[in-house]
Amino acid sequence: MRMPDEADLAFLFEGDREGLNRFIEKHTKRLKQGELNDIRSMAEEYTIEEQIPIVFAFVFAATVDWREYDEDIVHLFGKRLPDEQVEVETIEEGLLVTYNGTPHTVKLTFSGKDRYITIRAFNEMVKPSYEFRLFEGSYLSDTHDFLGLRTDTWEALEQRYPAKVAELFRVVDAELDFP
Repeated sequence: MRMPDEADLAFLFEGDREGLNRFIEKHTKRLKQGELNDIRSMAEEYTIEEQIPIVFAFVFAATVDWREYDEDIVHLFGKRLPDEQVEVETIEEGLLVTYNGTPHTVKLTFSGKDRYITIRAFNEMVKPSYEFRLFEGSYLSDTHDFLGLRTDTWEALEQRYPAKVAELFRVVDAELDFP
């Protein structure tokens, strides 16, 4: 899975209608037909400022349903990290996640709270190199979209676009869960 490049990130934070069209053209092969249909119908319902993060998420987000299996979340997030090796297996306590050869046990409660236990644990494993953040616009949904970037990329974005980063993304913290 490819990560967004500088032009993609500039589009997310500075984009306009023309940039949206270029972004869609650039990433058409990565979009599913249903997503393309959704994008076409969005113009009537959403402002351009609302459309940009939604379309960006279609291309680069890891989307987690509240009913997602925890093992699948690890696979989904792991696929978003280029050149990283992620393996996962279910064990009696929860999950055994091996990240770049180092095993980590993720203890689960075997309840609905496990989705974010898994997400928080995975986020901690990949730090300091990477970080996943929640697209704020997906928070009140039953599916949450996450963007994984290199930690230094998040830092650069926060320096350049502090208000916009805070508006578009939520840091995965202890309180974050499905509403």
